[in-house]
Formats: sequence, C-alpha cells, structure tokens
Amino acid sequence: MSTPRSRRALCTLSLLAAFACAGDPAREIENRRADYTASVTGFLLRDEPGRERSQVILDVLLAGEASPPLPGLTLDVSMAGPDGREKAHRRVYVDSSTVGRGGQQVALTFDDLPYAPGDGFWVEVRSAVPPAERSEYREFGARP
Repeated sequence: MSTPRSRRALCTLSLLAAFACAGDPAREIENRRADYTASVTGFLLRDEPGRERSQVILDVLLAGEASPPLPGLTLDVSMAGPDGREKAHRRVYVDSSTVGRGGQQVALTFDDLPYAPGDGFWVEVRSAVPPAERSEYREFGARP
C-alpha cells in the first residue's frame, strides 16, 4: 500500500528521470544522426607509380534533415569481397553542416584499402551507436 509521501517521492523520481533523458547530449546526437542517410553513388581507382595499392575514391550522397544540422558526421564505410564478406571497415568524419534534404556529394579518399576486382563498397550512418563505441565517433566527442 502506498502512502501520499511515497507517491510524491515516486512522482519526483519519475520527473527527474524524464528531465535527465531530455537533457542527454548523447541521445540528442543520436536523434539528429537518425535524420541523415548516406549511399555510395560510385567509385574510382587511382593508380600512381610507386604506390603499392590503388587509391580508392568513393562518391557518397549524404542527405539529412537534422535541425539544427550536425556540424560533422561519422560514416561507417565497408568494403566487401565478391563473396559478400567484409574485407575492410573504416569510420570517416565528414562535414555535414550544409547538407540538406536534397543531399550533397562527398568524396572519400582511401590509400590503404586492399581493393581487388569484384569488391564492393557500402556506407551508412549507423544508428544507434552503442555507448561503448561512441568514443570512435567525433560527434560524440571523440578526438580526431
């Protein structure tokens, strides 16, 4: 049986929990990240003399409606072999301050990917990012 005092204490705790969630910066960033999408629209290989590997340049369409926009966004980029298994994974921080609903083309350059004919690329705005991995995403306060 609850007393008026215990009900008041429970209500106070409930209100404090609601305010704590509303002011959670990580949750706010997650909500804004969810308003963005990214997709590979093409890629180019650049071979240069003396280089061991081809430079891979991905063309990515980044679109979003976050309000206010995030100044930057970490993209998860994967390269998979013809069998569909992931061969490489990178996280790349890009400027998203001027990205809108219509999208913006972004070029991502990689010098260290083990590309072979038949490989494919995927990019995503990961949502939700587990708290244990947020240190790898600059928008959550990770260092560059």
